[in-house]
Amino acid sequence: MPLPRVIATDLDGTLLDTEGRISPRNRQALNSAARAGVRVVVVTARPLRTAAAYAGQFPCSAVVCGNGAVAHVDGRPDPLVRAMDHATGTEVVERLRASIPGVGFAVETGTHFFHERSYELEPWLSPSYVQEILDTPDALLTHAAPVTQLVARSTAVPVDEMHRAALDAAASLAEITFAGRAGLLDMSASGVNKGSTLALLCGQWDVAAEDVVAFGDMPNDLSSLTWAGAGYAMANAHPALTAPSAGLLSAPSHAEDGVARVVEEILDHA
Repeated sequence: MPLPRVIATDLDGTLLDTEGRISPRNRQALNSAARAGVRVVVVTARPLRTAAAYAGQFPCSAVVCGNGAVAHVDGRPDPLVRAMDHATGTEVVERLRASIPGVGFAVETGTHFFHERSYELEPWLSPSYVQEILDTPDALLTHAAPVTQLVARSTAVPVDEMHRAALDAAASLAEITFAGRAGLLDMSASGVNKGSTLALLCGQWDVAAEDVVAFGDMPNDLSSLTWAGAGYAMANAHPALTAPSAGLLSAPSHAEDGVARVVEEILDHA
């Protein structure tokens, strides 16, 4: 395999191990790739405030956050922001409220996190991350801007079922996906996803899709994995990625330094 020009990797369940850390082997592999002239890009659902510490452990050309809604590019003072407009957010909230029992909403602006009172805060999310709690969805969408991610949470139904209901209700209005099993859906402006923003950046760098290798483990990674010339689903990935119909390559699990093992092989045979 020729040396790729870009390696794009998800964080949780992909580059990070079971303890939520970048292993020495993964770190070394990405450093080696960067020294060989490969651009390394982090592509995550996380905001920069929780992704930056990971991206700082190796030369990183860009950190794509919020499933593609915000991109922080090395050397550029301002991020690329692809936000959802207020009217669309309002319509999505109304449709999902009618379709998913017990649903509450939150907004990620790229720098701050806001939620309405009916949103049940995830146990792992520090309250210190919450900028403000609003009384109504309208107040939420008005006060929290830009809406880089609209987040829906319900503990009443499994996330796969929640996802199907949301797609039936609002797929024409927004990009709807999920990155875990905690009853969370992430929604961004229509057409805004990891793959489309990665493609946008690669276009600016004059890099073709066939020169990109990407790694991921959850449905929110499908857009980047299917766009890249070589998309690798981790062995621990969601069934939507490991199914033969997905057409993806396979990498060892995140607990086995899967990213490093593939990158090392690529570098050895380039």
